[in-house]
Amino acid sequence: MKKFAVVLYVLATVALLAVCTQCKKEPVCEAIIHVHKTLTGLDTADAVPNCYVTIGQDDSYAEFAKAEGYTDANGIFSHTFRYEALLDVVATYSNTYVNENNQEIYEHGTGASRIKLVPGEVAEIVVLIQ
Repeated sequence: MKKFAVVLYVLATVALLAVCTQCKKEPVCEAIIHVHKTLTGLDTADAVPNCYVTIGQDDSYAEFAKAEGYTDANGIFSHTFRYEALLDVVATYSNTYVNENNQEIYEHGTGASRIKLVPGEVAEIVVLIQ
């Protein structure tokens, strides 16, 4: 009976130590950027795929507050940050194609906004490209 009590005590101590020493995960900040075309300044919901997006690229931002990449087929770019911040977002688009009249068309545009990151939350904004 004493052996059973000792084993139970050891197991309880190990379980208690395992529970008390677990790493606590810090909440992350998720940023989702939707890039849309506009001619009038109003959102047309025309997504811009393959658009280059930069977040926090100014020299005043720390490296952990910077991100860059391209939007997906739905015009969405997302990135996860570790800390709360207010960051500048710039989207740049350029495309060359041939229209139905066999004319080469060059489209380009830039849009900018800011995104506020809050730990444990998803921040979503729309950047309009003119």
